[in-house]
Amino acid sequence: MIEAPLQLQKTLKVPDDHYKACQALDMPYAGNAAGNTQDLFDLDGEYTQPGPPPNGFQAKGIVAMTFSVLSGVLGMGAIVWYGLAELGADEVAAARNAVIEITGHS
Repeated sequence: MIEAPLQLQKTLKVPDDHYKACQALDMPYAGNAAGNTQDLFDLDGEYTQPGPPPNGFQAKGIVAMTFSVLSGVLGMGAIVWYGLAELGADEVAAARNAVIEITGHS
């Protein structure tokens, strides 16, 4: 809320490039929200927001969710597969040496 619009209009200046941007897009920059300069209470033709999104899931959302879940399950499966794999001789020897270094016993 602006408490003193007339005082604000005296102290602020809108940059010219803002007006040029409106002119380039053929948007009104004078008057009320609808660009009406004669009757400021007439809002016919003002820009309105788009309607609400449709209820429920849409096909694109279902496909996106399906592939997201599938990639998550495959990723977790790869982690489990890797974690349950047998250690090779080199890995066992490295783990044994690390334990000996930390604890001091074999």
